[in-house]
Amino acid sequence: MGASLGRITARLAEPTEQISTDLIQLINENINPPSEVTADDVHVRAMYVVSDEVNSFGGRFPAEEHDRLRELLVDSPVMVGHRKDRLPIARNFHAVLVRRDGRFWVKSYFYWLRSAAGSVSLAENIDGGIYKECSIGFTFLLPECSVCGQDIRICEHEPFGRYGDGEKCHFNYRKIERVLETSLVYRGAIADTAVTRQLRLGRGDEMEPLDDLERFEPDRELLVTPAFDGLTVTADCVDGALSLRTLDGDRLPETLSTRLAPAGWSEERSLSGRLVAYRGKERLASKHLRQYLERDTGPATRVELKLFPRDGVDLSAISNGGPDRVRPIRHRIVTAAEIDEVARSLMTRDGVDLWTVDALPPEHPGYRYCPAAGHDVSGPAYRLTLSTEDGGWLEFGDGTERRTMRISQLNLARLMKGARFVADDCSDARVPTGRNGTHSLDGSVTELRSIGRAVVMELSGGLRGRFALQPIRLEGRRRLIFYRMERERAVTAS
Repeated sequence: MGASLGRITARLAEPTEQISTDLIQLINENINPPSEVTADDVHVRAMYVVSDEVNSFGGRFPAEEHDRLRELLVDSPVMVGHRKDRLPIARNFHAVLVRRDGRFWVKSYFYWLRSAAGSVSLAENIDGGIYKECSIGFTFLLPECSVCGQDIRICEHEPFGRYGDGEKCHFNYRKIERVLETSLVYRGAIADTAVTRQLRLGRGDEMEPLDDLERFEPDRELLVTPAFDGLTVTADCVDGALSLRTLDGDRLPETLSTRLAPAGWSEERSLSGRLVAYRGKERLASKHLRQYLERDTGPATRVELKLFPRDGVDLSAISNGGPDRVRPIRHRIVTAAEIDEVARSLMTRDGVDLWTVDALPPEHPGYRYCPAAGHDVSGPAYRLTLSTEDGGWLEFGDGTERRTMRISQLNLARLMKGARFVADDCSDARVPTGRNGTHSLDGSVTELRSIGRAVVMELSGGLRGRFALQPIRLEGRRRLIFYRMERERAVTAS
C-alpha cells in the first residue's frame, strides 16, 4: 500500500472580546475622539491603580481622597514605566470606587485602538499575566504626617519611623491637583495593584460607596440588604443540577454547586445571590472565599448562598440542610426617606447594600451605605474625635446614658490592626472640636454590653467592628484599655 500524505491546516480564531455598549458610550462621551469609536475599533481593559494602603514610599491615599482621584483619572494617558519620552499606549476614560479584599480601591478603565502598532501584543501580554501591575503619576500639595497632622516635610517625624508607643509613621496625600498618567510597571508602589480584563461596570463585589442619599428622590423605592463581603453570582438549574457563575461569566466549581443544590428549585427559576464564606459562624472576607473556591484552602469551612428576591419566586420554598446553605437574604423594600431607620435594623459592621427597584442585582452592582449617626450621641450612636493635641476621644450612648473616654496617643490605623491604647473615663470633660488637626468619625452602636466596668460594643459607620474597653490597674490607677477585637473573646469586669 502506497504511502499517503496529508496536511491539516488550523488557525486559532481570535476570541471575541465582549465590550459593552455602556463602555463604548463612556469612551465617546468622556474622551470625545474626532471619530466615534465602536466595539470593533478598540481593546478595553481596567486597572486597580490606587488603594488606601500605605505604599513603598510611606505615602497613602486615604479613602476620602479617592473620589477626587476618580475624577482626575478620566482622560489621563496610559504609559509604560512612567516614561515621558514615549507617546501614550492607551487612555483612561472612566474610573469607579470599589471594595476589593476588604480595602477601598480606585479602578480605572482604559482603551487603545485595535489598528495601532503592537495592539494585539499589548492585549496578549495583559491577558497572559505578563503586564499585571500598575502605578500612577500625580501632583499634590500636602504630605500630611500621620502622627502629628502637619506637613511631614517640616515636622520631626519620618516615614516608617516608630514614635510614641511604637506607632509607625506614614504620610497622607492631600490637596491632590492633577493625575499626570497611569503606567504599566514591573512592580507597583502600592501592594496588589492589578491590570485586568474584568470589565463589567460594577461587578458584584465592587459596589459604589455612598456618603449620602442625595442622588435619590425621597419617595424612590430601594431594596435594602445587609452588607456582606462576598461574590455576587447567578444561579440556574440545568438538567436537575445547580449551575453557579460569576457576573463575568466564569463558572464556579461543580463540587460547590453539588453541595449547595437545594430542594425546591425548578428549572424555571434563574436567580442571583451573594456567596459568602464562613468559619463556623464567623463571616470571612472575600479573599478567603476565593481561596476556598480556587484551592479549597484557607480558614473558610463553608459557604452560604444568600438569594436576592425576585418577583414571582417564593424563596422560602428553596431549602438546603447541609453545612453549605442556601437561604433568602434579609431585605426590605422602602423609600429613600426611610433608609436610615431601616438600615440600622439590617446593617452589618459594613453597613447596608442598596439597589433601586428598577435596577436590581445582577443588572446593577448597587451601592454600599452606612447611615450617619449625626452628632447626637445620647442615643445608640458614637463619635470618635481625633485630635493632634489631645489624642482621641470616644463618646457613645445606649439611649439612656452618655459616656466619654479619653484615649491616649490614639492612632486609627494601628487601632484597626489590633493595637491597644490606654483610656480614661472623662464623661464630664469637654471634647475638643474645631481645632486644626481635629476630625471626627460618626456611626451607630449596633450592640452594647456592659460587664461591670468593662464594655463590649459593635460599631458601624466611620469606625467599624467589635471593640472593647477593658479595665486595668496601671501605676496604681484604675484605667481602661481600648482595642479592636478580632473575634468574640472573654472580657473581664475587674
